[in-house]
Amino acid sequence: MNTQDSLPAPSTAACEIARLSRDARFDGVFFTAVLSTRIYCRPVCPARPPKAENVVYYPSAAAAQAQGFRPCLRCRPELAPGNQLWLHGEHLVARALKLINEGYLADHSLETLAERMHIGARQLRRLFVQHLGAPPMAVHATQRLLFAKQLLTETDLSITEVAMASGFRSLRRFNAAFAEANHAEPRAFRRSPKPRADKALVLRLGFRPPYDFQALLGFLQTRALPGIELVDAQSYQRVMGDPAAPGWLRVSAWPGEQHALQLELLNVPPSQM
Repeated sequence: MNTQDSLPAPSTAACEIARLSRDARFDGVFFTAVLSTRIYCRPVCPARPPKAENVVYYPSAAAAQAQGFRPCLRCRPELAPGNQLWLHGEHLVARALKLINEGYLADHSLETLAERMHIGARQLRRLFVQHLGAPPMAVHATQRLLFAKQLLTETDLSITEVAMASGFRSLRRFNAAFAEANHAEPRAFRRSPKPRADKALVLRLGFRPPYDFQALLGFLQTRALPGIELVDAQSYQRVMGDPAAPGWLRVSAWPGEQHALQLELLNVPPSQM
């Protein structure tokens, strides 16, 4: 476990220093909301830093979005790595957030989630607001919308496929929620990634230093499962899915970017790669 996970949340002064220096160690630890533009950013945003009096800091993207800020198009908050620094040993929030990240609230109510945590829904909301600055349903909604924004930007999936993959069961509701959060319709974020012969789905995974991907590959290389995993000095690969029609995933360093990994999801067995 990274020793940073047990550190206290940064003070306003620390956030200010990290923002001005674009310190990647704080990427995902907090978000910077700019009052003049109503946009929120990662601390590593390459845009010109706004004046301190125009800045408000939030512990999560959901907290900023709940206050009416929309995600920056340059630093793309959807690419920020996950954050455990705010937990302060709050295991109930950690467990609930893990379930939310896995899509639990897409099929269950907040009350059901609270029952699973063995506390009341009101208490669970209070804990989330205390540690994340937003209630569980807002965290869930922001997570879905940011993931949808990433899919729109980085893949050639149709808008309907993006809506379904993001946990929306209605295209109309997805379009409305996305437009409200981003002040633009989903099609405004469409990109045309360069097509690949293997038709792989490629996504960017941000991480926060001092995460050492090369060291992790070295650790996994001696423990790879024969016939299931393949690990070399550049990537981790694994077969997945139905044995009759297996898929394949590969994780490697993102070309030209220091603090990001490339996830490739393929629908062909490795023997055909």
